[in-house]
Amino acid sequence: MKEEFRDLLTDSIEESRVILTGIPYDGNASVGKGASLAPKRLRELSKHLPPLTKDGSDISSCKIFDMGDISYKGEACEEYFKRIEQSACTTLSLNKFNLFIGGDHSVAIPLQKAFLKEAKRQHKKAGIIHIDAHPDICDVYEGSPYSHACPIRRAIDEGFNKSDILLIGMRGFELQEIKYFEQNKEIEVFSSSNINLMGIDPILKRIKEKFNEDYLIYLSYDIDANDPCFAPGTGTPEPFGLHSADVLNIILSIFSNVNVLAMDLVEIAPPLDCNDITSWLGLKTLYEIFNIIKNKEE
Repeated sequence: MKEEFRDLLTDSIEESRVILTGIPYDGNASVGKGASLAPKRLRELSKHLPPLTKDGSDISSCKIFDMGDISYKGEACEEYFKRIEQSACTTLSLNKFNLFIGGDHSVAIPLQKAFLKEAKRQHKKAGIIHIDAHPDICDVYEGSPYSHACPIRRAIDEGFNKSDILLIGMRGFELQEIKYFEQNKEIEVFSSSNINLMGIDPILKRIKEKFNEDYLIYLSYDIDANDPCFAPGTGTPEPFGLHSADVLNIILSIFSNVNVLAMDLVEIAPPLDCNDITSWLGLKTLYEIFNIIKNKEE
């Protein structure tokens, strides 16, 4: 039996460069369910991947320590999120790259709360780069402040500066979000229309300008930022999206140029997928990220 993340896993957290945690929860998804199965499916598929990038670079020295899953036990959402936050506070304090695989996007609420605490502990500014088809800046959605449409609004409530948030790939809005943007113009938004028209160079330049060495960055990556032709297996697919190569190049530029301490990969829904297209996209993107991490530390 092939092992998960073959040749990348380590039993030593000290040896690891990546700490992986699964968060199999989709209780706050509003349309299609199934993201709770993504951590399991990505681990299963990883058994088939050699430790190589798409261009053949060996990433076997980028060791992963797998913490396992923070499983949902049927408790109230607030209680579950508290457990997620506590676990993330522990792993973030180790100052290694933290990778969290969801789950719907609501899991970013406790993760970003823990990240803000860690940034303050390190006396760093806390920034969020949010790659998504949706702004996720609703105050309440479908009666819940914990909806997957709310994590950026909750991050602001927790104390993230609005000017330290960058949103990429937007094309699906709620009216309340449009009104909020009109009243809070310091929140920067790069829509998919803008990126598809102008290319990715303006946003790569802006990321470098905006987030200097004073920042720690939380990267939140919703797979639906990609056009549904590249990522059909997600609960809220939005047409007119980004090319998967553009999304990858944006992500790799982020890891190359700013200090990313934590990342979530969310909204991959295996039951809604076709031939694991979306799961493979997420997994292969992670291997390209691992290559950047390896190169930066060698």
